[in-house]
Amino acid sequence: GPSLEEAKRAGETLSNPIPSSPAVLARGAVIWNRTCACCHGTGGLGDAPVTKRGFPPPPSLLLPASKALKDGEILHAIVYGRKNMPSAAIQVEPDDRWRVIRYLRSLQEPPR
Repeated sequence: GPSLEEAKRAGETLSNPIPSSPAVLARGAVIWNRTCACCHGTGGLGDAPVTKRGFPPPPSLLLPASKALKDGEILHAIVYGRKNMPSAAIQVEPDDRWRVIRYLRSLQEPPR
């Protein structure tokens, strides 16, 4: 269900079944830029153009609290939405949800 308790449970019981690879990250980037970047920004900072036009900005996904979310919690947010974020389940195919999570994790890594 859509509750925060269910999000926490998803974080505890679901893990990403898709191993990271260049192809997975490339597909995740396509989905991110097509579906997520309009609000979260291309870099995940929550600074997308819609936030300059009255839509409440989402928190940066590079903050420690966002990095601490488990993959299952992020999947839950994609499927059910979270706070101001609507569900993206209809826009993102089930396997692509995991790929976009892999891509997000790559954004969250410190620069090398």
